[in-house]
Formats: sequence, C-alpha cells, structure tokens
Amino acid sequence: MNLYFKNAILLISLILSLSPALSWAELSAKVDRSVLDTNETLSLEIRYDGQVLAGEPDFKGLKTDFEVLSNNRQQSYSRSNGKTESFTAWTLQLRPKRAGMLLIPSISFKGDVSNAIELRVRAAPANPTAANPGSQPIYTETLVDRETVYVNQQIILTHRLYTSINLRDYSLSELKIDNVILQRLGDTTYQKVLNGRPYLVLEVKYAVLPKSVGTVDIPKLRFGAYEVNSRSQFGVFNNRGNQVFRDTEAITVDVLAQPTQSGARGWMPSSEVKLEQRWSGDVENATVGEPITRTITITAKGLSSAQITPLDVPQSQDYRIYPDQPQLSQSLSSEGLNSTRVESLALVPNQPGEITLPAIELRWWDINQQKEQVSRLPATTLQVLPSASSADDQTSLIGLKASSNDPSIADSGIASEPEPSALKTISLALNALLIAFIVALLMRQKNHGSRDRTQTTSKPEHSALLTLKQQLKAIEDAAKNDDYMAMRDAILIWGKTLFSERPPKTLKTLAISLQDTDIQQQFERLDRQLYKGVIGDSEMLDIDLLLRHLRQQSTFSRGANQAKTIGHGLKDLYPT
Repeated sequence: MNLYFKNAILLISLILSLSPALSWAELSAKVDRSVLDTNETLSLEIRYDGQVLAGEPDFKGLKTDFEVLSNNRQQSYSRSNGKTESFTAWTLQLRPKRAGMLLIPSISFKGDVSNAIELRVRAAPANPTAANPGSQPIYTETLVDRETVYVNQQIILTHRLYTSINLRDYSLSELKIDNVILQRLGDTTYQKVLNGRPYLVLEVKYAVLPKSVGTVDIPKLRFGAYEVNSRSQFGVFNNRGNQVFRDTEAITVDVLAQPTQSGARGWMPSSEVKLEQRWSGDVENATVGEPITRTITITAKGLSSAQITPLDVPQSQDYRIYPDQPQLSQSLSSEGLNSTRVESLALVPNQPGEITLPAIELRWWDINQQKEQVSRLPATTLQVLPSASSADDQTSLIGLKASSNDPSIADSGIASEPEPSALKTISLALNALLIAFIVALLMRQKNHGSRDRTQTTSKPEHSALLTLKQQLKAIEDAAKNDDYMAMRDAILIWGKTLFSERPPKTLKTLAISLQDTDIQQQFERLDRQLYKGVIGDSEMLDIDLLLRHLRQQSTFSRGANQAKTIGHGLKDLYPT
C-alpha cells in the first residue's frame, strides 16, 4: 500500500511539473529544404511543445502528394535556471509523388494546428548528366548559381557527393580561394533516386564574394570516406572497409566591374535591401537641449555586414546629431549571407517649433532586375518644445515688458489695487491679532528658540552636504569606469539636489544655473563624447577639472553668506 501511494505521489508531481508546458502547448512544422526534385527526399519535423504520453498527429493528409518513408518520435524535458523546456517531435522522411508546387498541409493535434509549408518540386531529368551518373555507385557534382557576377556580388557554390553504397566517416578538404570573402553556409544530407538507383547525397554550400574584377578560380576539393564492412569480425564498432576518394570539379567564374549607371557613393549588389527606423525617447514631446535617439536598421541579402554602405545623414542648424558606433551582424542560410547594420543617432534640437528631418536614401544594385534601386525613409517632422529654463526666462521677460509698458506702474511705481471688501478687512484684522500673539510667544522663548533655530538651520544644511558628498562619489565612480552615461545621470541628480527649487533637466540648464564657464565647457564636451563617440584631442573631456569645479560648487557658500547678512543687524555708521 505504501508503494502504491508513493507511485501515485510521483505521478501527480510529474503531471504538475508538466502542466505549464501543456497549458502553453504549440504545434509547429518545418522542413530541411523547400526546393527539391521528384527523385529526392526531404525531412519534415512536427514539434509539439509539451509531453505526449500517448497518440500522435494525424499524418494522413501527407499521403496525397508524398510517400512517408519513415516516422521517428523524440521526447525531451529539461529544466535549467528556473526555465522549463518540454517538447515532443516527430521526424518524417518524405518523397514527393509529382512535380509542381506542393503543399504540406496544416496538421491538427490536441486542439493545436501547425503551419502549412509550400514546396517547389522540380521534375527529375531522365539523364541528369552526360556521364549517366545513375550507373556509377559514387560520384560528385559541382554547381554555381551564376557563371558571371559583378565585383562584391555573392556566388553560391554547391558541392555534392552521391553514393549508392554504405559509407561512413565522411570528410571534405578545405576550400581556399584568394581575394574573396568566403563563408561555409552549411551541410545537408538527403536521398535521391537516379535511373532507378537510390543515392545518399551529402551537400555542402559556400558563399563566395569576389573582391576584385577578373575571374574567380574555384579549385577541386576531395571527398573522402570509408566503405562499411558488414562482415567485420569486430562488429559495428570497427567495421571500416576500403577508403574511397572523389574529387569535385574546378570551376571559373567571370567577375565584372561595377556598372557605370550605378551610384557613385557605395556599391551594394544585392537581391533585397530594406531600411527601418525606431525612436527612443518621447518623440511627441521633443524638447530643446534634450537628446532623443533615432535607430536605423539596414538589412541586406547576399552581402557581408562590412559591405553595407554607411548612411549619409544630413546636418542642420535646427539640431545637432551625435552618431554612435554602428553595430554589424550577419547570419547564414542556404540562400547565402543575410547582414544587418544598425546606426544609432542622438538628435538634440537647438530651437523650439517645427523641425523637419529630411528623407534618408540608400542606393543599391538589384542583381535580379539588373538596375539601381533606392531604399528610402520618408522625411519626419518633429514639434519641439522650449526647454524649462527657456520657458521660465521668457515668462520673466514678458512680465518685465508688461511692467515697463504700464504707465501707472511706470509713474508711481505702485500697482493699483481694488478697494478691499468688508470680509477682507475682517480677515486682515484676525491675521494681525494672530501675528501679534505669535510675536509675543516668540519673544518669551527667545533664548531657547534661538538655540533651536540654530540647530534647525544647521541640520538640513549638514544633511544636504552629506547628500551632495554621496552624489559626488557616484560621479567619481562613474568617471573611473569611463561610464559617461552614468556620469551624466549622476551629475543631473547632483544638480537637482543643489537647486531643489528649480531642478535642472539638462546639463545646459544646470551650467546656466551654476554660472561657471569651465563647467559649461566640460558639460558640452561630455555630451559630444557621449553621443558622438570619436572626437579630437582638443575637445576631450577634462574629468579632473570638471570634478574639481563640482566640488567647489557643492559648498553652501551662497546660502551661508545670505544667512549671515540676515542674522546680524546693521553695522555702526562710524565704527570705533
């Protein structure tokens, strides 16, 4: 009975641990190739994101256009760093029954439906090669997708080894070509029937991008393998038979110069180039002096990331642009290289109002249509708000102008007020009595109150000094780590503590409040170094000078001088 309860508890625990995976189950389908001949096979994987204890999807819909040669099931469950991965996969080997555009239909299982996949199946030729390879047990094939290309244009090179006998321990010699960019795209294994004989095909693909005009000479490579000796007395662990070698074919590809009708700036021979952008920051409330980041992503097919032409971003007096270092990346597929270039630009408006950013264009050469194309981001219009300090200054200026234009104020210096009402008179009288009572109370406790006031005045100042000292330490730590963004943020926090009544939002407004030209100059250099990246030696940030001035500004000398003046009476006119 105890054993029965233990097994029941274990079963319940397993079900509970699998329940998250089951509740988020999803069915998906993928194939290893989307283009093949009628005498070839392909691999279809149906994956269910969850554990399946019994049953399988209904594969009857596949038998309309395909022969199902095999069906292997695999289950996996793992938990790492608090993340659980659980799935069940069925891998099917399929052979198409006819040529044309064939569809692997959606498959249903446990309420989920997989994605449909479209395949292009070509009719297998009666005689694939002049040498009638169907009569040979082992042979190779070498193909290029283009026999003539432009300089920097991608060539897809394919090497195949066909074998109708059982081999093991395959190898292929290394491909070396001078003056090209070379990338191995991947290896694939599938089956193919030629003249009634089944073959196992090992396929290796490369992307070759020539760097100069002339020719690209693709050398021979050597496939090597061992025959499987099924009669070996050592069994399957040591059943190598004879070693076999097959050489691939050497091929020459012509490389043409860049066409004269292409753009002068940059040369990008590609099948597709796209431009996309996104903004970081409050674009709808852009403010003078406050940076917003514009990130532009360029994607190109058939090019390396280094071949993507940098963007030409127009400059303007309406704003300043500080470009960051571009981020380059690339990925590989059976169709070749897919590359990305990401450019981030910090844009700082110089003036309020409407600002128009001009369109950005990137010219590239379409290798399919053999003409120049233009990828484009349209012009963008921003509504820029004035900075907080500018708005306050403008408000003060408007007040001064109004005062100077009012003749009654200009003549008498006193603004006219409406005649007080009875209710207002009573309120003023009550306030006067309250003030007289407070003054009498304060005079009674003068000695004790003065001591308390001294303590009350010193404590906030002492506390504020401690806070500023901690913030200065944060600025120094960020400077030691060359973390300029953290240093900038720490300086703004320091400034908001120093000017708590009117906290600055930008380094520019903080420098104006400090009235220190050296600090203002270093703040400008900090922004340039932060957003522009590479600057000249004469414009480098002097961190020691900046920290020294910030320490000097951290004192309460302005407030202390005012307190001394207020706390003491007037000096004698004729001091003794």
